[in-house]
Amino acid sequence: MSPTTDINVISLLVNDDFINYAINPTLILKEMWDDFFGTHPDLLPIANEAKEILFCERDFQSLSPIEIKDLEKNIFEKCGLEYAN
Repeated sequence: MSPTTDINVISLLVNDDFINYAINPTLILKEMWDDFFGTHPDLLPIANEAKEILFCERDFQSLSPIEIKDLEKNIFEKCGLEYAN
């Protein structure tokens, strides 16, 4: 999946490339997302919010409990980790 201009926090949290860019970026992913956010600097706050959620630095109050569980499961799976409820 590649970046698009139709971005919200949830779309980033289920985007494999963004998750890898945030957690363990490769040079290619870093260049791709840096170029994207260089062209769309207005989307940086959304990306920062998604990173805060990935790194457990942000409260999840804006998401429903089901959305939170789905995101947690997806993030764990995308990172190759075992998910335990």
